[in-house]
Amino acid sequence: MLVERDQEIARLNRLLFEDAREGSRLAVISGAVTSGKTALLHTVADTAGGRGVRVLPAVASASEQKFPYAVLEQLYQGMPAHLQRSRPRPGLEALRNPHGPIEAELPLLQDFHRTLDELTGDAPVLIAIDDVQFADLPSLRCLAYGIRRCRSEALSVVVSRGSLTGPAATALDELLHEPKVCHVRLAPLTVTGVSTLLAQELGTEEAGRHAAAYHEMTGGNLLLLRGLLDDRFSRLTRGPLDPAPGTDAPVAGELFRQAALSCVYRGGPAHRRVAHGVALLGDATSVPLLSRLIEVEERLVRQSVGLLTEVGILHGGRFRSDAVRAVLQDDLELHELGPLHLRAARLLYEEGADPIDVARHLLSHEAPGPVEEWISQALCDAAVHAIAADRRELAMNCLQMADRYSTDEREALQLQATMVQAMWPFNPLSQMRRLQALAGPAGSGLLPAPQTIPVVIGLLGLGRMGEAAAALEQVNRAAVEHPGTDLDTALRAIRLVLSSTYPDHPELRPFLDQEECDGPWDIGPLSPGQSPESPQLTAFRALRTVLSRGVDERAVRAAERVLETVRLSDRTMLTVHAALQTLVYADRHATATSWCDRLIEETSERGAKALLAYFCVLRAQIALRVGRLRDTVRYAERALEELPARGWGVTVGMPLGMLINAHTAMGNHDAAAELLARPVPEEMYRNRFGLHYLYARARHQLATGRQHAALTDFRACGEKMAAWGLDSPATLTWRLGAAETWLTLGGQERAARLAEEQLELAGESSSRTRGAALRVLAATRPLNERIALLQQAVGVLQASGGWYEMARALADLAEAHKQLGDLDTSRLMTRRALRLADSCGAEELSRSLQRTPARSALSEATRTGEDTAAFSELSDAESRVAALAASGYTNREIAAKLYITISTVEQHLTRVYRKINISQRRELPASLDFDVAYTA
Repeated sequence: MLVERDQEIARLNRLLFEDAREGSRLAVISGAVTSGKTALLHTVADTAGGRGVRVLPAVASASEQKFPYAVLEQLYQGMPAHLQRSRPRPGLEALRNPHGPIEAELPLLQDFHRTLDELTGDAPVLIAIDDVQFADLPSLRCLAYGIRRCRSEALSVVVSRGSLTGPAATALDELLHEPKVCHVRLAPLTVTGVSTLLAQELGTEEAGRHAAAYHEMTGGNLLLLRGLLDDRFSRLTRGPLDPAPGTDAPVAGELFRQAALSCVYRGGPAHRRVAHGVALLGDATSVPLLSRLIEVEERLVRQSVGLLTEVGILHGGRFRSDAVRAVLQDDLELHELGPLHLRAARLLYEEGADPIDVARHLLSHEAPGPVEEWISQALCDAAVHAIAADRRELAMNCLQMADRYSTDEREALQLQATMVQAMWPFNPLSQMRRLQALAGPAGSGLLPAPQTIPVVIGLLGLGRMGEAAAALEQVNRAAVEHPGTDLDTALRAIRLVLSSTYPDHPELRPFLDQEECDGPWDIGPLSPGQSPESPQLTAFRALRTVLSRGVDERAVRAAERVLETVRLSDRTMLTVHAALQTLVYADRHATATSWCDRLIEETSERGAKALLAYFCVLRAQIALRVGRLRDTVRYAERALEELPARGWGVTVGMPLGMLINAHTAMGNHDAAAELLARPVPEEMYRNRFGLHYLYARARHQLATGRQHAALTDFRACGEKMAAWGLDSPATLTWRLGAAETWLTLGGQERAARLAEEQLELAGESSSRTRGAALRVLAATRPLNERIALLQQAVGVLQASGGWYEMARALADLAEAHKQLGDLDTSRLMTRRALRLADSCGAEELSRSLQRTPARSALSEATRTGEDTAAFSELSDAESRVAALAASGYTNREIAAKLYITISTVEQHLTRVYRKINISQRRELPASLDFDVAYTA
């Protein structure tokens, strides 16, 4: 604290000038560099001069330490002129005979003693020597000789000293460690001391607010504190008159950085070299490593680290301020920097340090030199760690530098493959050329099998099936040569990918999965001796099962377990994607939505644009299957924004298919036609994603009156799905599309047969497909049978969450009641269908329902804003019941939906009728302000 320094000054003054005691008085001021030793020495000397004391000053210097009697010469210069003329000049004598015997020094010692006696006889004398640790040895011997023999209490000596090094250390210790010596140790300021200083400069309020931050950056070092404050005043001088709040918070500027350099330089060359070494490594936690790096003894390194800590540059072996480390790095000469970085990298690599720390030095090493074999391996190791830490730019920098250092063709190919794998989830377009260049080496066996597998996946996505097959053959050979390895698992997974996604290529047919999908699902405790299946195989097998056989509860549970246990990464992205697709195709909408939203958020935060696009298109598929058409468009468009169509390759059929299907259902036929006019790869039609495009095109053609073209596309879907073993209700309902087309062509029997086939495939479970099949089948039946089928369809669709299909079923039900002359029920069904169509975004269906003249007078009055006061009297419970009743729900359905009894529903409706002055259910207005919660 500053107050404590004032107390030390007073103590020194009493010791040196007031306390009467026998013999000379000696005080030593010590402390770290820039701790204020020199300032305190000058204060004491000034005080002595003011009291009539003769001051003999001297400043020792490291550059003069080799010159004998350099300090003594300075003391003689402070003496009266007659003493300077009459006394010998010891420095000159020593220079004339530098190798003379030490006995020749005795006359000089005696003469200095007599001089002190003569001076103190006339007046009190104060010898003040700054940085005494740098004093030359002969001067120290003379000083010790004179002080010990001068018995006059008129002689006082005060010296400042730093660390002891060099040949004078022993003599200095002998002089300064006598029992009567007063030692004053100047410590850095505490937080309270910093606060006191800041209060003088900034005011009490700002000092209290920022003292801790100033102390954290400086460790209480006065010089560093002054640098921070000077930087602050410099900013204020250049800035506005009224600084913004927080201006007084410490910000390292040029003056602070120069103060830090001054602290380092004052310690001498060796001290400076240690500081540069710490700046290069980033910390001083390993003294042996630092010693080897800068080629300085460990003892000296340890001492310098201690001083750097004491002076406030380091704390816990690390820099208190990044600005200090940066200025020390900049202070290194360019010709030194490269070799030091290379040496640091080598030492760290040999010690098994973090590969990223090793790479940091290698990436900073630009000096030319011979290629060392370990460099490439070190950079590859760092790239692996950087990829795992999602530091893609660092990984690419490491791989590119490793590529420059590589002299082996196979190693260079592996590096190229690793670059593709690292950057593909983020920007596939930037890696397409590199991937295509790897196709030949992968197919000829130049690329190791583990690196070939990602190349195969990439080539499949680009539609280069022949090259993918050649590369896959190399993987197959490696798996045969090394059975029981991870290659076996990877190869089985690729075969499942081919059979579920790319099954229509002669080149790939030998690799298609020949296994049954009924393997032992890893969804519970393992039996004795049973090994758990890899998540990768489990996910792809689950997807294949659902696509080929429909919803399988074991496959669904297995996919859910994969999502729960596998973290998304570059190596697991296909596994996670396959597991999530399984849930989507199995119509597990709520679970799939939850996982999809979570993964969209995660990939968005990481900036993984390709992965984000893949999960967005799955989110669009979920929305389409539940009938949320606006959401389908939103997510599919985002998928194509994050990854343009060229980046999707032959899988572009998925996002385009979702968009076309949604726009068709909404009635945006021009938008759908524009999407269909975009060029697509021919290979797209030979994979599962192309099926979705083909199906969407068929739906658009049906909606726009081109029935025969639609029928051709629906049949093509069916033929491909059957040939590929993917003809399940979970994949696509092509039969219902074809049945609807035959209905418009008057082919009732064919439509009925297709609908019945679809119904049989769907089974008895309440699924979206079963509900849609019942709706289509109803259209093929006589009017008296149609209503029962449509009612059954509505119930199934409500239970399964197929809201768009439910709106269509309700619309058909309204029309059927109308044809039977039951206009009241028709009106209720129309209201319900209209509300649901609006909620789904089915604008064309909504417009067709609005053209139905089924609104009562009271409904119209309510819609135009009349009699609103009556509705404000309804309680929340009454409003909910009334809204559901107005939407066509029966009392039993309302009771089940709201978890109340049928009697309670009846009581609520009675009160509603009375309050809004109506007498029967059909007069309930369709515009009651309540969302019936048609949500998945």
